[in-house]
Amino acid sequence: MQAGRIVGDKLQRALEEVRNRLDGHASEMHDLDQRMQELLARRGDAFLDLAKHYLPNVDEESIANAFVEVRDDLLEVLARKQRRQREIESQIEADDREILRLNVELERVTERLNQKVAEREELEKVVAERLHGSDEFRNLSQRAIEAEQKLEDNERRVAEIKSEASRKLPSYERSDLFQYLYNRGFGTAAYQEKGLTRRLDRWVARLISYPQARLGYEFLQRTPELMEQEVAQRRDKFNDLMEEVEAIEDQVSDELGLTEVMRQGQELGSARDQIVADVARRQSAVTLAHEELLKLERPENEFYDQAVARLQNFLANLRHQQLEKHSRATPEREDDAIVAEIGWLGEQLTGTDQQTASLRRDRESWDLRLGELQRLLQRFREAEFDSRRSEFDVQLDVDRLLNRFFGGELVAEQLWDELRAHQQFAPQWVESRDGPRILDSELSHVLGRVLIEVAGQTMRNAAYRGMQRRGPARQQKRQTTGRPPFRKRGFTNGRGF
Repeated sequence: MQAGRIVGDKLQRALEEVRNRLDGHASEMHDLDQRMQELLARRGDAFLDLAKHYLPNVDEESIANAFVEVRDDLLEVLARKQRRQREIESQIEADDREILRLNVELERVTERLNQKVAEREELEKVVAERLHGSDEFRNLSQRAIEAEQKLEDNERRVAEIKSEASRKLPSYERSDLFQYLYNRGFGTAAYQEKGLTRRLDRWVARLISYPQARLGYEFLQRTPELMEQEVAQRRDKFNDLMEEVEAIEDQVSDELGLTEVMRQGQELGSARDQIVADVARRQSAVTLAHEELLKLERPENEFYDQAVARLQNFLANLRHQQLEKHSRATPEREDDAIVAEIGWLGEQLTGTDQQTASLRRDRESWDLRLGELQRLLQRFREAEFDSRRSEFDVQLDVDRLLNRFFGGELVAEQLWDELRAHQQFAPQWVESRDGPRILDSELSHVLGRVLIEVAGQTMRNAAYRGMQRRGPARQQKRQTTGRPPFRKRGFTNGRGF
């Protein structure tokens, strides 16, 4: 088997490799951006020189001032874009540093939590042995299980009589003759009718077999309530016995240190859950920041639109094609050189723009993989697949799966399905017999295990029902007394700890 932590480390390393690749993309994009800025500045100067050469009737100072104005506008737009990029990159760096710190803390807390799991398992065995050796505990447990069985039988009978009453009482209530006699108190000391009325009432009673009907009616009315009173008494008896059983377990757990280990483990479990949530929040922020950076690198962004509008307004009469035509019609060589430089700069700008577009597409693809891999690692941790008890089949080739994912052969959900299909948790001590039913109970795992063993095969179901019945009350009492609660399945809501 492969340890879950090893698989988690491979996912983490793959995530770091993607981040490094994206950092390389960012550096290349920065270099291309600087190259583009230099080329644009050189072409702007060339346009200005050519404009001065061809427009002698226009004041050169006014041309220069106009160009300086538009160039300053463009530089201001570019500066605002770069400031925003630096702000985002700075926030990403801060979030990455915090994620790194949180991951170190997560590793530390997870290791301590694994240690507490091991301590808990050993102490649970010792507590169980001590309880097994107590005659008082075994006697009380047996009586509590028997009380649960009787309580279950009574509850079933109450349910049956209530069901019977709900079916039969309406027929009595719809019978006008029966209701007439019953409301007059016929057959009881309350009946006061005389003469003809009395004789007619007797005739009606014989007609509908009233005495038997009255007995049946009153039985259906009164018996459920009486039986519920008996059930309440049996429930109180069961709870009283269980409180005595639980008191013995609490005393032994306190003496052997299990109670304190449970408290420490749950504190660590809560801390781990919080760290995992904090990492997820930071990673989401980083993902959103990367998306904004990508938008700024695309042509379609607010800064680009502002720059294009301003430049088009200034260069409306300085198109390269027009200047080139004018250049050929003049005998001077100076303007030909300027136009040639403008053409070369345009070609360089086109090539740089194509490089930028290609790199941007590649970066977008890897940025998508980064987000998917971050979410997958988050699910891995939330499922507690990185716990010491988490194991993966040796047949699972994580590196191969990651290569297929990066190559586009697998989507993130398929990669997750592969991981889940090959993962399992090593059973806890209490799971070695009837584990799942014990772990799903809010009762102490130790007490649940011992009760099952005390009950034996014939009373096992009664023991399970008692655990489920007693769980909520047990949790509430522990809360009021300041004891650590019994979480289902251990220190966390998952199965890893």
